[in-house]
Amino acid sequence: MAMDRLTEEPPEPIAARNIGLEIILPRSGFSELEDLAMNLERRSRFYEKLIRSLPGVFYLFDDHLRFLSWNKNLETVTGYTKAELSAKKVPDLFAGDSRMTIEKAIRAGFKDGETVVEAEFTTKDGRSVPFFFTGVSTTIDETSYVVGMGTDLTELKLAENSLRESEELYRTLAERMTVGVLLYHSSSIVFGNQAFASMFGFKDVQDLLRKDMKNIASGGFQKTLNELLVTLESGGSKESSFETCWITLTGREVWIDGRATLTRWKNVPTVLLTARDITEAKLREKRMAEEAEHLRRENVHLRSSIKDRYRMGEIIGKSPAMQEVYELVVSASSTDANVILYGESGTGKELVARAIHRMGRRSQKPFVPVNCAAVPENLLESEFFGYKKGAFTHAQSEKPGYLDMAHGGTLFLDEVGDLSLSLQAKLLRAIEGGGYLPVGGTAMKYSDFRVIAATNRNLLERVKKGDLREDFFYRIHVIPIELPPLKHRKEDIALLLEHFLKMYADGKKIPSMPGHVIEAFLRYDWPGNVRELQNAVQRYLAVKRLEFTPSSILEPRCTWEDSRARAERSPGPHEAKLVQKVESAEKDAIQRALDLCQGKKGMAARALGVSRKTLFRKMKRLEIS
Repeated sequence: MAMDRLTEEPPEPIAARNIGLEIILPRSGFSELEDLAMNLERRSRFYEKLIRSLPGVFYLFDDHLRFLSWNKNLETVTGYTKAELSAKKVPDLFAGDSRMTIEKAIRAGFKDGETVVEAEFTTKDGRSVPFFFTGVSTTIDETSYVVGMGTDLTELKLAENSLRESEELYRTLAERMTVGVLLYHSSSIVFGNQAFASMFGFKDVQDLLRKDMKNIASGGFQKTLNELLVTLESGGSKESSFETCWITLTGREVWIDGRATLTRWKNVPTVLLTARDITEAKLREKRMAEEAEHLRRENVHLRSSIKDRYRMGEIIGKSPAMQEVYELVVSASSTDANVILYGESGTGKELVARAIHRMGRRSQKPFVPVNCAAVPENLLESEFFGYKKGAFTHAQSEKPGYLDMAHGGTLFLDEVGDLSLSLQAKLLRAIEGGGYLPVGGTAMKYSDFRVIAATNRNLLERVKKGDLREDFFYRIHVIPIELPPLKHRKEDIALLLEHFLKMYADGKKIPSMPGHVIEAFLRYDWPGNVRELQNAVQRYLAVKRLEFTPSSILEPRCTWEDSRARAERSPGPHEAKLVQKVESAEKDAIQRALDLCQGKKGMAARALGVSRKTLFRKMKRLEIS
């Protein structure tokens, strides 16, 4: 090698002959030559060490394509030893197309003075390693040389391949999706899947590409889209949703539910648009509304006969307010439309829901009640959609969700206003027939169920505050029924008293209730509604079992200082004495119950027909330890 020649031993002392005489140079001349040789040797070792430590591979070869010098990395990459590389020519380290490519590049380098090329080393063990090579040529003493370096492209190629595979995967997924997907920037469509093209009436995706979205939209969607694009492109918003109607190229009216998001594609601001065809759902809503109106007109005679009814199943009442509820229950039970029940706590929303289910065509299928406020947030999805075995740590077996259990029947969502926004979106999809995924599952499931929801909140206010999705609200708010509080239908109290007295009579003779107790019941406003009235009747019967007169327990509950406060009048002297007597009797009754139950407050509360909380409050007020 040339580099090896630079490190050979210095020549013998220089001598000259002159007319047959040997002339020896002075000693000082030898010293200068020795110093020069040592300097050259040091420089040679320095440059050789520098070259061998360069990153990538370094090489020097002549016009016979023989390696003259290289660094250690060339040996490491190819797997050849120093001796093996000395016996090889440059093209011997390449195979196939890479060999032809490298030979062509070398010829260009000798001709043009420089060259660059990308090719793959074939290593000693047969592997292919991609490299980017650069080289420059020079001529010394009529011999041409090429010196250059190579950079390993393995990591770059892996990254490129990974990126390419990801792009192909996402493109394939987008093209297979049933939801329409579209990328739009610089006033043209740069990507769209077949689902989106079909929504617009195009037979092929290619007919959609490079068109201006603003020109192909029509109807109300054109205005919506223009406003949406201006907002996104100006940076006023990063995401926006819409529900609108357009006319396709074939003249068909299509309703879509979509979302637009501002993103970047190829480093350019781009709008990602997704759209779902909800035309069938809209038509179904329209048909249900028409059917409801038809049934309303056809059943006038039936609703007229209901005017004289005082109960419907477990619902009791003959007041005008309840007659109106009966009419709505009949209307709701004759269709499959979703129902929303509004009413204060204790007004009997679940009883009404069960009556609608029992009178409808789904009566032979399950009625699945769900208290949305009682399900923990982290369990909502698994409770509603079920889960697969192994979905999480304690999932030892597969468990069906509420939607599975309600298939063919009715799903009753009590306190529906407490559902999270994310669950509302997933429920909405399931309600519209789009299916749902169990936790840990991969196969979409479908359930045919009717929704009856109930709440004591103002759902429209929750929509305005962003706590309830507007689309979810309108999906469940098809037939609204408002249940009146008991204070607005006091003419029903006598019927309810009779019903509860029969319920708790245990098959024995129905006990009577004194007139002054009934009068007190009628004066009270019943903030707990029918449920509170039921508890009061149960308490009345429990006090009688403890051999106390009704007045001793019920009068404080029915005369109640709350009722007198509402009437805004102060008790007279006789009434004050009565209150003292009542409190004394109440204290004795509680103490007697505690004695009989051996001090167990929970048992005593049940015997008295009150809750533990109420018992504790009374004990504190009456100073019972």
